[in-house]
Amino acid sequence: MTGSKYPIIAHGELYVKPIEKKNSGGPKDIPHDYEEAKPKIVADLNRIFDAIHEKHEIFLKEKIVCVRMEPKFEAKSYVPNQLLTTDNLSFVGGRKYRFTEDNGVEQQQVAKLYFVKTDDMGLSNLRETLTSGVKDDVQNWRDQIGSIHSLDLLRPDEKIMGFPEDWNKGIVEIVLHPLENEHDQMLDKFYSTSKIPRKDTRVKAYKSGLTFISAKCSRVELENIKRFNPLRAMHPLGQIDITPVRTVSVGDAPQPSSSNKKSSIVVGVFDGGADDTLPLLKGYVKTTDCAVMAPNENYLSHGTAVCGAVLHGNLAGKNKFYPLQTPYVSVESFRVLPIQDKADFELYEAIDEIEKIVSGRRDLKLCNVSFGPRGAIIDDSINRFTYVLDQLTYDVSEGEVNPLFCVAAGNDGDLPEPFNRVQSPADMVNGLGVGAYTLTTVDGSKIRAAYSCVGRGREGAKIKPDLLDFGGSIDRPFVLVGSKPDSLATSYGTSFSSPYTVHKIGKLMAKSDNIAPHLGRTLLIHTARFNKKFTLDEQGHGFCLEDVDEILSCDDKKVTILYSGLLEPAQIVNLPIFAPNINSIKGMVNISWTITTIVAPYANDPDAYTNDCIDDVFIPHTDVFKYTKEDPKTQKPLTKRLNLCKAADIEREQNLLAEGYKKSPFPMSCTPKSFRSEDDLRVKDYKWDTVIKKHQRMRGSSLRNPYLTLQAIDRNKFNAQSIKYHVAVSIEAQSYTGSLYDAILQTYKNLAPITLRNINRIMVDINS
Repeated sequence: MTGSKYPIIAHGELYVKPIEKKNSGGPKDIPHDYEEAKPKIVADLNRIFDAIHEKHEIFLKEKIVCVRMEPKFEAKSYVPNQLLTTDNLSFVGGRKYRFTEDNGVEQQQVAKLYFVKTDDMGLSNLRETLTSGVKDDVQNWRDQIGSIHSLDLLRPDEKIMGFPEDWNKGIVEIVLHPLENEHDQMLDKFYSTSKIPRKDTRVKAYKSGLTFISAKCSRVELENIKRFNPLRAMHPLGQIDITPVRTVSVGDAPQPSSSNKKSSIVVGVFDGGADDTLPLLKGYVKTTDCAVMAPNENYLSHGTAVCGAVLHGNLAGKNKFYPLQTPYVSVESFRVLPIQDKADFELYEAIDEIEKIVSGRRDLKLCNVSFGPRGAIIDDSINRFTYVLDQLTYDVSEGEVNPLFCVAAGNDGDLPEPFNRVQSPADMVNGLGVGAYTLTTVDGSKIRAAYSCVGRGREGAKIKPDLLDFGGSIDRPFVLVGSKPDSLATSYGTSFSSPYTVHKIGKLMAKSDNIAPHLGRTLLIHTARFNKKFTLDEQGHGFCLEDVDEILSCDDKKVTILYSGLLEPAQIVNLPIFAPNINSIKGMVNISWTITTIVAPYANDPDAYTNDCIDDVFIPHTDVFKYTKEDPKTQKPLTKRLNLCKAADIEREQNLLAEGYKKSPFPMSCTPKSFRSEDDLRVKDYKWDTVIKKHQRMRGSSLRNPYLTLQAIDRNKFNAQSIKYHVAVSIEAQSYTGSLYDAILQTYKNLAPITLRNINRIMVDINS
């Protein structure tokens, strides 16, 4: 029936099948001849030995050396692992570096840099391998030496990042390389070199990973440390910036539900606490004090407002005559602010508490963070806050549901570039960084809020913020739970757009047991509306829908199917797009898909922060193949395209094969990626990102049993892990005869609509 709405369809993963695929593409031309490159690398090693002997830097027994690759050699297949000639050399991370060639052309280039941990013996062994010629006949060795730009030490200006010229003192974050065999000696040498008192620092070290230090530092101390060899990065650490909340009315707040029930779906809120005696929070919010300091009024009002937004959303237009329904979620509020010495360590101590709570409370599967260090992210350094949230999301037991963090993107979007960029930890790759939109006073249309921080994000999550949700503005504020009984308050900021997104995901989870937190993340991104009036950096994947019911709905001509599963290392699967008899319809068909993944973060290399990714390819027609052969005159490829559903093309195929053409092993993809460089794939196809959102518009006659291939790819020389993925695919065919929704369910019997449940099924006694 026209206009009918149906639940979206689940269990698409039951039809996912593994496939095998042959590699394509050819080797890249090596930029340097081996006989020319070898003596250059030996000279580089001699200069490093001179720097060690002349104490150009402050060294320990273990040293950090840079291997700088030539541009376009950043793919994992070009990692120079042949250099690791002995146990005395190992990779401990990487990043990008920038340089200008000395060829008269002032054009800055960007390339890959690898950090190698070694000692004097390791450097000597490498030099001996080169000078002796023992590996001169090993082709892989020759190619890798020819791909290297230089070996050297990280320059001081490459270690010190983001400090304005007028900076004299403040809180900084210092990142040290993983020297696990000399960790204590490294810290001792750090303090003796920098002259920073231990009492002015907080240290957090991760096993086989980086050491993060939060320190109160002056310009003099910064100069002291910049030649410390284990120093990887140093950047200002912004103070926590809490959005002020203003009480606007007392006695006019809407009335809470009269029910004595609360939702069993619990959201963790990390903030400045909450007053759980307020009528709109009472019974729905449980508070836990994790701070030794007494509550601060500003922090408390902020945390109260955030908890209210998670429970009730935006209270605009609601007053004492408006009874509220029982919230779809309940809240556990963890007061992590303020902690001890606000001027020094508030941020690190808050991170410590979040790390401890979430790792011990695996029942918390949906969390909100509406604070972070003020200041734009830096490409070549990972903030500890970002890494911790990504690792907490990833590191769960087998079969366990991964938690989802929603994080405010920051409120400095009206600053000039690059200071308007998203702020940590909203740059996390395994969660949602939420920006803000507001409404115009003229017609109420949605526009990006000027204060909302913008992209670009970092490697692994280049599209940030992920989406925009309502955050309000001075003219159209977000109406919140006030800090006094029966009061309302107003404010605006990404501090409130983020919990509003949590409110919606919680509602999705409450409405259907099929929706886990990261599937909710997938659906919100999938259904977000992209507004062409704003750039990708301004809005991410688009404006979040207001109506949760619309997200969970299909109709006869537009259907959404959900898939969730695991990809084994290097596995390739066929993910079908369900569209029975789509080839027979006249008119256009719109297909859109969104894929989200949860991957292991690698803080040692901001340029390779995600250890795994999924590569997707769209195959529109299972019987359309490509046939190729080399032109004997020009040596260029000749290509033909045949549709084997057509009798004439079947006959033509035999002729082509007889002429020496070779048939492609798989049907033709719509946007083939073969022979594209790693850099091109990263920039244009967002390779290595944890979110993929694409769409394709084609004639129905060009489609037959369409599908996606998903391929798991790993890097960073880790033991490859399975990748958890969630997919939403929508297919719209307005000229489809009959109901596409019914045809899908009748053809594919293992598919089923998601189960929509009554809200009462998730309710428990308010005192339980």
